[in-house]
Amino acid sequence: MAKQYDVIVVGAGMVGALAGILLAQSSLRVAIIDKNDGRYPLSTPPHYDARVSALSSQSKTLLESSGAWQRIDQNRLAAYNNMVVWDGLGQGYIDFNAQKAAMPELGHLVENNVLCDALIEQAKQESNIDLYFEETLASHQLSDAGVKVELASGLPLEAQTLIAADGALSLLRTQNAFDTVEWDYGHHAIVATLEIDHFHENTAWQCFGEEGILAFLPLPDVDDRHFVSIVWSVPPKESDALMALDDNAFATRLHYAIGKRFKVLGLTTKRYAIPLRQRHAKQYVKSGLALIGDAAHTIHPLAGQGANLGFGDVKALVAVLTKAKKRGEHLGQSRVLRRFQRARMLDNIAMAAGMESFKRLFATQNPLIVQLRNIGMKGFHNTPTLKQKLVARAAGLSSFS
Repeated sequence: MAKQYDVIVVGAGMVGALAGILLAQSSLRVAIIDKNDGRYPLSTPPHYDARVSALSSQSKTLLESSGAWQRIDQNRLAAYNNMVVWDGLGQGYIDFNAQKAAMPELGHLVENNVLCDALIEQAKQESNIDLYFEETLASHQLSDAGVKVELASGLPLEAQTLIAADGALSLLRTQNAFDTVEWDYGHHAIVATLEIDHFHENTAWQCFGEEGILAFLPLPDVDDRHFVSIVWSVPPKESDALMALDDNAFATRLHYAIGKRFKVLGLTTKRYAIPLRQRHAKQYVKSGLALIGDAAHTIHPLAGQGANLGFGDVKALVAVLTKAKKRGEHLGQSRVLRRFQRARMLDNIAMAAGMESFKRLFATQNPLIVQLRNIGMKGFHNTPTLKQKLVARAAGLSSFS
């Protein structure tokens, strides 16, 4: 006999795990399946992990409601109260301040493994969740009437609907022939954590210049030592050249690329170069299946909104499914799942388009365009209402739709 669930979530990363927890807390029976073992090894500060996420106010609220936020060691969280963005080829700059936007902070930086570990620990405490680690789907059948799944171990499961949270290279998206719109950004993102010579001022620093798009993102201090995570987006050839440098030479390049604002004392992790690709599914749902997070969409990391878009999907999907459950509707029906798609698609497309526009605008070194964008940045900087609207959008407190 197949074990029965309301929802099966494939993927126990941060988006899939949060979706499973919140659905279970809404009295749905949930199975979470993941090919990995569910363990996220944590480094010891000051050796922070290289992969971090910027979390908005809305994402923090969702994580708090799940109970996972409270499981994160506060010494592994870095709140940032300011953001400074400038054009390395001119004088234009914009700064954003939490206090001026009447917010306690603009967001938090947290290592991906720390966040995932907290979510899995919370999921283990939920009586309505069964966790199937080191498992994959051998087969699955979808319909309005329900989902039938067989795990690689031979175990059969059934549910009303399946949620694909299996990442940017989603196998479920491919197997079920979801069409996508995608292109290569022509950038690789180099990520690492490093020690700097003075306090980062709880500020996210971002420069658009000859050296690419470079962000210095604050991490918690340790014993009066100061640390940041970097995301450095550059063309592939430049990425190869930077990755070939030794640590000292790489630190010197960083010093100049960030406008000499910080001196890099040393790298505390390996460097990783990640190819960047824009991808967006033309549809998020089919009968019995919904795509969320990176399985549905990926964008350029220049605004740090990837994780937040995924958590926005979670919020919308949980709202749709819990309301449908209360109405007695079958959760896998297309008409139910399309409500989630309507709630999220326009907002996600608008964010992706915005990131593409920013990337193209700042990638050019044409003198006329450089001059015009600097004028535009100065004008934007001097228009508080526009800045407040953008801060609210980034915090998840408003939408494009």
